[in-house]
Amino acid sequence: MGMFRCGYRRRTLLITTVFTALVVCLPVTSLLGWGFQAHREVNGRAVDLLPAPLGDYFQRQRPWLVALSTDADQRRQFLPAEAPNHYIDLEYYDAPPLDSIPRERKAAEKKFGKDNLPEWGTLPWHILGITRALKDAFEDGEWERAVVLAADLGHYLADGHMPLHTTINYNGKQTGNDGIHHLFETTMIRRHFDDYRPAGLELPAITDPAENVFAWLAESYGYIGALLAADSAGRTGLTEAQLATLTQGYSADPATIPDSYLDRLYEATGPLAWRQLDRSTARLAALWVWAWEQAGSPQPPD
Repeated sequence: MGMFRCGYRRRTLLITTVFTALVVCLPVTSLLGWGFQAHREVNGRAVDLLPAPLGDYFQRQRPWLVALSTDADQRRQFLPAEAPNHYIDLEYYDAPPLDSIPRERKAAEKKFGKDNLPEWGTLPWHILGITRALKDAFEDGEWERAVVLAADLGHYLADGHMPLHTTINYNGKQTGNDGIHHLFETTMIRRHFDDYRPAGLELPAITDPAENVFAWLAESYGYIGALLAADSAGRTGLTEAQLATLTQGYSADPATIPDSYLDRLYEATGPLAWRQLDRSTARLAALWVWAWEQAGSPQPPD
């Protein structure tokens, strides 16, 4: 827990200069996870679900919560240890419902090997660590740090709701779906984001964050088969040259991606994408509230 306390306190003091420099200097592709717009949407809309007085304070901090929604991706550019925090290759650990995976990271390191976790992904433990650190920030009255933590929590939680962040076959290479990661979470989302109609959301009950987080990851993992099948169907009938554009990732010009492929992919998986973003939004707000209530529901500053 000391790592979260010290690291995020220090980073809070550098937020303005570091964030501004990154936005100006990093390539656009480094700003994308679920898609720049999607991460912003999750963090921003989660604020609207909060009860007062926490909701009143977070409404005033909404610009920061939205702006910092991609901060975690930016850190990957200069912190090699950051990457495993964004994914978990569940095939290495357990099959859903993931009952045999220890909920505490130290216990997981003991069971699976400390050196293996950075290779296999640490997403659930990172989400839980930030959630606990957020509770501590509320408890300590460090509201600026709480905003930074809350924004980061939104990013990692949304990543966990993207099915391909939960599998070793994250880019579809094992199944003939090479390139699907970028195509689904960024190209398709960006193309159809204006079609997103957020559902009416309610806060889910958080009784045990660890059990909730692992259940959400198991749920997300369960959508991989349908996602890969939709990609395979979308590739049917494409020429070799068209298929080649699908595998180029962020280096591809989006305009070269066949419309027929993206339209088929969206028809089959658009509802899944929007449902996962809705779930991310509601569950993020619920974790914010859980951390605040566990801290004793302190009164925010004016």
